[in-house]
Amino acid sequence: MKMSDLYRVLGVKRTASANEIKSAYRRLARQYHPDVNASPAAASEFARVTEAYHTLSDEQKRAHYDRTGANLSSSGSRRAASAAASARAARRAYYQARADRIVNEWLEREREESKWRGQAVYTTVALFLSTFMVAMVKPSIFEPLPPVWKIALIALSGIGIWHLGWNLKRQMDHYTYRPVMISLMRYNKPAKPFSRATAWAFIAGGYLLSFGTGLLMGLLMEDVFNSKREESVLFSVLFYPPIVVLIVDMMYLVSQRFDEW
Repeated sequence: MKMSDLYRVLGVKRTASANEIKSAYRRLARQYHPDVNASPAAASEFARVTEAYHTLSDEQKRAHYDRTGANLSSSGSRRAASAAASARAARRAYYQARADRIVNEWLEREREESKWRGQAVYTTVALFLSTFMVAMVKPSIFEPLPPVWKIALIALSGIGIWHLGWNLKRQMDHYTYRPVMISLMRYNKPAKPFSRATAWAFIAGGYLLSFGTGLLMGLLMEDVFNSKREESVLFSVLFYPPIVVLIVDMMYLVSQRFDEW
């Protein structure tokens, strides 16, 4: 190396002040740092810039370099090679950390999506199965109860209906989309698996199928379920399933909390 090489690397004059040297280094480091510059030559250039800065930013090293620049060339080359190796190691560590972060984010999304799927399955299965059982058995629970318990059961059913509607809305917002017309013959389709109409058709169809199948099974097994039937079937399938869904969902949420602990 010639005596002026390190100054040329930083793009400053030999009379440059310490602040000018620092400013030049920061500008070049931002340009050639491997984290922001993917060019194959960036790591080598960054090592040269770093070596020049470490020499010229130290008053004693700079004075010695100005006196005997030629004698520093061999040791400077070794330090440059070491800086290049450090830059490559830092770059590998950066990309490894980035890959780990991507994997962790993917796992977190999968865990979150698993919770949503579990909630949807528990809600719909509890609704359909309880509707089927109520339509088949036709329980007479409400009428024989004293007034205080009737009020409590009505309140519980009201909370269950609100919870069912709120939960279904959340699931609809998460899994379904509403087609929006973007031209006379085209509709957009967001990145969600089902349309809103398809999901509501599934809920309504499953509910009616459970209700109808339960009624049919109840007729076939009329001798087994020979209750007094003081309550209408329509009242029962509207009143009891929301309570079942509420209880099942609460149990699912509690189990999720225990799993997180």
